[in-house]
Amino acid sequence: MELEVEVRKIVQEPKMSLTMMGRLVVATEKGKLGIIKKSKYPSDFVPGYYELARKCLCETFSGNIKGYYDLYFDEFKRKAKEYKKIASTYPKEKVMYKNHFYSAEGLDGIVAMSALLTPLLERYTYYDNLAQKKAAIILNNVRIGAMADMLLHDEYGVDHVGFLKFSFSKTKFHEKEAAVKLHVLKNYYEAKNINVKPKDCILIDVPARRIYTLKDVPNMKETLQKDTLLIRDNWDVI
Repeated sequence: MELEVEVRKIVQEPKMSLTMMGRLVVATEKGKLGIIKKSKYPSDFVPGYYELARKCLCETFSGNIKGYYDLYFDEFKRKAKEYKKIASTYPKEKVMYKNHFYSAEGLDGIVAMSALLTPLLERYTYYDNLAQKKAAIILNNVRIGAMADMLLHDEYGVDHVGFLKFSFSKTKFHEKEAAVKLHVLKNYYEAKNINVKPKDCILIDVPARRIYTLKDVPNMKETLQKDTLLIRDNWDVI
């Protein structure tokens, strides 16, 4: 008699994605332990429902077309329409449907923010950073993902002054969650001796149509210290 045995993936060393770290700091004590458990025993399936949108945004903004910003948003409208058409060819429960449908929603959200985003497009030169998937910081022996979606240089494209991260989550996005993500990313670039200023550390909450900068959010240094110690101390026993 043969039995199929499920092999469960175990992450040996304390490790958090940037998304999970943001969620952990605003969770209840029970919720924090649940997030630690999910990070130690991750699913083989990693949803990428908005990754088509993220890739489209980074590639398009990297074109750095100064003064013709309507071209960006026209392209996002076109791609959203294309993704919706592709999604319609799949059953709604299939991953390919969700990847295209939700990415289309994300691009529609960016179009709706065009008036808010245009001043940012004028201020910086944009560089795609999606290849840097292994970027991370280590705090209290906990490895935290630290990949910005885009690097921001000055308007002349010379000095690296900041970074940008998109958030497409439809769950309620707490200000402290944005603050943690921005703080982690700033720490990453400071460790590389890149002087990024708080006003140039940007997170775009697409569903809420809101733009966060590090200068506008609470300082989460003590919270990160406390919660990374919680992760470290519970990793081996959970």
